[in-house]
Amino acid sequence: MLTTGIPQIVAGIAVFLVCGVLLFAGKVRKRYWCLSCLVTALLVGRGVWCANDFFDLGMGTPKVFSPENWEKTKPEQRHFMVDDLQEQIALIGMPEDEVRELLGAPDYQDTAACLSYVIAQPFDEVTLDLTLKSGIVTQVEQTSH
Repeated sequence: MLTTGIPQIVAGIAVFLVCGVLLFAGKVRKRYWCLSCLVTALLVGRGVWCANDFFDLGMGTPKVFSPENWEKTKPEQRHFMVDDLQEQIALIGMPEDEVRELLGAPDYQDTAACLSYVIAQPFDEVTLDLTLKSGIVTQVEQTSH
């Protein structure tokens, strides 16, 4: 089940605050407070991990473009490296066969006029569309479907 991670983060903070108050009130020993810190770290860590998956924060996703990073990254998370791709490589004017060598086979549309690569999902599918004329890229744009 995919959750936002917010309940775990809130629970971790609540455990920490309750045990902190009880420690200073003299109701809890210091070792139990230290244990509550460990539980807090686990809950908050789990919450952040879930939030990363749910909100697509991109933690652990490559941001620097390389053909290897492009290939190993899930299509829906490629948007994190599209800016770097466009800064590093002049796609306009590039022949179709070089594009295919660089980015692989298109995910969405593969015609003589357009190559489309999925770069984001799940709410709106976003593609990186490369318009071709005579086998040469003439336009690059991101399109929501």
